[in-house]
Amino acid sequence: MKTYTFFLSDSSQVTITTPGPTPLGPSTFIHSEPSTSQTYSSWHITLASSSPDPPTFNSDLITISSALTADSKPHHDPVFVLYATLLWYFQLPFVPQTLSRGQPLPKWSITLNRGSGLFSTEETLAAAEQAGLVCLFDSPVSNGGLIPVALQRAFWHCTYPFMKLPSPAIFTMTGTTRHPIRPRPQRRLYRRHIPSVNSILSFRLATMADAPLVNRWMNNPRVSAFWNEEGDITQTEKFLRDGLDKRHTFPVIGCWEELIRTDDGGYRESGKEEPFGYFEVYWVKEDVLGQYCDAGHWERGIHVLVGEERFRGEQRVKAWLGGIVHYCFLDDPRTMVVTLEPRVDNEKFIGYLMREGFYKEKEFAFPHKQAALMRLRREAWDGPSA
Repeated sequence: MKTYTFFLSDSSQVTITTPGPTPLGPSTFIHSEPSTSQTYSSWHITLASSSPDPPTFNSDLITISSALTADSKPHHDPVFVLYATLLWYFQLPFVPQTLSRGQPLPKWSITLNRGSGLFSTEETLAAAEQAGLVCLFDSPVSNGGLIPVALQRAFWHCTYPFMKLPSPAIFTMTGTTRHPIRPRPQRRLYRRHIPSVNSILSFRLATMADAPLVNRWMNNPRVSAFWNEEGDITQTEKFLRDGLDKRHTFPVIGCWEELIRTDDGGYRESGKEEPFGYFEVYWVKEDVLGQYCDAGHWERGIHVLVGEERFRGEQRVKAWLGGIVHYCFLDDPRTMVVTLEPRVDNEKFIGYLMREGFYKEKEFAFPHKQAALMRLRREAWDGPSA
């Protein structure tokens, strides 16, 4: 028997119990509130596979059944049940299959059993398709009907709760640049449990109260070598205020919350968010960068700064870089490209970007630096790498 635990963005918890060291066979899911020990719902899944050690690229089959609320009534939201199940499945340790040289690489997917279980009705299947969690493909068998398949790549582009609608495309002018009017961001931008570092990653809108923290980071010689914003607190306050006043960009604080081991072998949130870095998320079209490249109307750009030494290192970079890219793609489904423009001699960070799926389009000369234009296209992104 093996137990998995992960936290959702609303701080609720899902606990999965599998019968053995692999996820094959029947497993039980329990959705609960850890702070009060209240159980919301439970359901059962059965995972079948052509391999004794799933997951596989595309030969796994999942059946979801017996989804009940705490008072033993049928679960009112089968789409949530599927989302939580796929969140577990697509974060299972994956051992890549051995492929012949030059053989095409399959895309990770899992088939949903529509012959029995929670998604055997047209109503629940249509809801899952509408949420973007499954795609319906023609069966290779004559009169076999449509086969519901969940694609890993598509899953990470789905928002929870469902569904976040983009703002209307109403255009305005900034100088000589025509672009959509940009909505102001919410205070809380993103929150996700990342099992690989046993922590919860979050991004929030910065406030003026963050000025002392950002000032300390900006006066770190490692940071000031790239940002050139060292100085007293007054300078940092002006820097933050300018960022908050702009419409095309906003300052962001990244935080880690460590999970604490409980007496029963599970985990709980510590309740202590530790800021680790400063970010700027911006619309490239009306930014100065837009003068140096052909930017789309919803192309997003990112500036990054990790201030806390203990949160540096490759594993953490993979986690927060995948997270901030994930936020950009979730925030507006029309965003097809995410862009960064690091200094060309920041080779280590450029290497991290390329491992995340970015490619170097060109080098160009800003007034203050020689920059590498690094871009990641939505269609090339399979999801967070950590």
